[in-house]
Amino acid sequence: MASGGNQFQKRGSNFGRSDNVSRTNKHGSSSKALIKDESELEALLDQTKTPLVLILDCIQDPHNLGACLRSANGAGVDAVIIPRDKAAPVTATAVSVSCGGASHTPIFRVTNLARTMESLKKRGIWIAGTSDHLGTQDLYETDLTGPLALVMGSEAKGMRQLTRDKCDYLVSFKMAGFVDCLNVSVATGVCLFEIVRQRKTANA
Repeated sequence: MASGGNQFQKRGSNFGRSDNVSRTNKHGSSSKALIKDESELEALLDQTKTPLVLILDCIQDPHNLGACLRSANGAGVDAVIIPRDKAAPVTATAVSVSCGGASHTPIFRVTNLARTMESLKKRGIWIAGTSDHLGTQDLYETDLTGPLALVMGSEAKGMRQLTRDKCDYLVSFKMAGFVDCLNVSVATGVCLFEIVRQRKTANA
């Protein structure tokens, strides 16, 4: 035990450091989001051999949006698609929370999400929706190695009915404890990195 008045060291963002400067977000709000016009989506996909697209259907909280964008970038997502209406805009808060993800992953705000999903399907991209209670396939038992668009619904209501109807299938994963679902940004990370795991295994 340490002597003197400072007997205990609190754990925190500067735990174990030799100075008192806490960890900061170096990407901050000064970065700008990489917002693309929806007319540019086709050209981007033309350049991608096995596309991985993340569709966020009406996420409401900028913090959740930013966290999803951070996971998307970390997982190597080629494009993030969000509705132009009824969804949180990519605010300075979302950009900051994304830690650079919003600045380095193309984001497409589309007028008609259902129409965009149909366009993806015509390109041979399978669309996997997510649902806590309506999922018919287990995330970890579904082949996610091909061209894929992952759809995540909003915090309170999940995917809208029309969005759900446009999906090729719905996946879910079982919870092991008392809670019956995860925060949408956490669930996004879980799903994306299962896709990454499967693709790496398939290419090994």
